[in-house]
Amino acid sequence: MSDLLPSFRPLLESDFNAIYPIEQAAHQEPWSQANLLSCFGPRYLNGLMLVEGRPAGFYISDLVAGDSSLMNICVHPEFQGKGLGRALLKEYLARSKGKGAEAWFLEVRAGNRTAIGLYESEGFAEYCRRADYYGTGQDREDAVLMSRLFDFG
Repeated sequence: MSDLLPSFRPLLESDFNAIYPIEQAAHQEPWSQANLLSCFGPRYLNGLMLVEGRPAGFYISDLVAGDSSLMNICVHPEFQGKGLGRALLKEYLARSKGKGAEAWFLEVRAGNRTAIGLYESEGFAEYCRRADYYGTGQDREDAVLMSRLFDFG
C-alpha cells in the first residue's frame, strides 16, 4: 500500500453529498441518487473510507441471515491504484464478519479484470455469470457473480 493511511467509519445517509460525487467519478454506469439513498436502513452495512480526513471511497452492503452482499464498492479515481480498494474490501469483510456474516457475494463486470483479480486474491471465486447484464445495445457485458464461502483470518 502507499503512504496513504485510510481510516474507516460507518457510512451514514447524511454522508450522501460526500459520496455521490465519488460514485459519479468512479463508475462507468453510476447509481442514481435515489438508488444510493435507498440503501440505508437496518439491513444495510455501509462503510466510508477517509484519507487525510477526506472521503475517498465507500461500500454499500447488506447483511441478512449470515449472508452479506457487496452491492457497491467505490474508490475515487484520484485514490485508485494505491492499494486503497484492497483496504476498503478488507474493512468490509472484517466488519461484516464481526456482525455475523458467514458468506459473501458480489457481482462485477466481466471486463473489470483489476477488480476480479482483487476479489480472487481475497478468496472470492466465480460461481456463475449473467449474460449481457451491463450496458445497452451492442455494448453489453456479462456480470460475473462471485462468492466467498469460507472463514478468513
